[in-house]
Amino acid sequence: MLVDRSTTVCLGEPVNRRQPAADPAAEDAEWAVRVRDAASADVRQLLRGARRRRHARWLAGGLVVVAVGAVLAVLVRAGTFDSLLGDDPVAPPADEPVAVSTPPAPMLDPAAPFASTPADGWADGAAGIVPPTAKPVGDFTASEVAAATARVREVLVASRLDRTLVVRHDPTRFLSLLAPDARRQLEPLFDGHEPQVQSLVSLAAADATLAAVEPKVHGEMTVAPGDAGELVVSTNYVFVYAFEPDEPLRLVDAMNVVVVVRADVDYVLRDGDRWAEGSQGLWYGDATGYAYSIGCDAYRKGFLAPAATERAVTASTARAQVTYFDPESPAPAPSCPA
Repeated sequence: MLVDRSTTVCLGEPVNRRQPAADPAAEDAEWAVRVRDAASADVRQLLRGARRRRHARWLAGGLVVVAVGAVLAVLVRAGTFDSLLGDDPVAPPADEPVAVSTPPAPMLDPAAPFASTPADGWADGAAGIVPPTAKPVGDFTASEVAAATARVREVLVASRLDRTLVVRHDPTRFLSLLAPDARRQLEPLFDGHEPQVQSLVSLAAADATLAAVEPKVHGEMTVAPGDAGELVVSTNYVFVYAFEPDEPLRLVDAMNVVVVVRADVDYVLRDGDRWAEGSQGLWYGDATGYAYSIGCDAYRKGFLAPAATERAVTASTARAQVTYFDPESPAPAPSCPA
């Protein structure tokens, strides 16, 4: 008996013994669909990852902005940016030294040569010499004291302010106010020995032109009893002279043409029969005189000339000026070496 091998039985139903052949074109189309779907899924996954990363960056950036804003708020509250915003500057702590800038040296105003010096507010000329109120001193009555201080004032004007002596070097008026014997001692010194009378008088150098303005004067005189028949009038004055500058010279400051003279002189009035006739009257006692801001060549010869006559012209220090102009301070060392 023959058996048909192309047919089998499964669960009682007949099955075709031959499957149809696969279509290559259909398989390619199906493969393309699968690839496209897989690619779309990968793209969607990539997009979701990018969105997550972008959100993370936004979150991080937001945190940075918040942190920077907090720091700026603290700095503004502390006043760090006050100078940039135009607010008033914050004062340094009390224990920190404050830097003080030194002002530049004052320049000369020819119309007001004393304007930038400590002498600016002083009296002009003889107005700066004021005798003290007269009262009895020792054996001298108040009226005798008044006469003595008035005579000393005349001597100071004649020796330090009168241009007859200061500019023309004529000592006649000055010498006439002294006792005859004192006059005879001093008169020869005005003829070639001027350094010996420098502590008593002011003599401008012949080649230095004194300015037309009155010298400035500041100081005082005091009265005390001396030996028997003597009345001592002590004078302590500063005389400040302005000179005309030479046109070609470039000045550093006003002190180049301003000369300061410090004069501490005791004048002694001798009166009474105890003294010979030629010795009665006004004498000079202890006398010291210094000049500052000067031409040293002229000063060594007994005359006054401004510092501008020297080859080296420099600015004077504020400390030096204060000392020069203060009659109550110890006399500074002379400006010119011996």
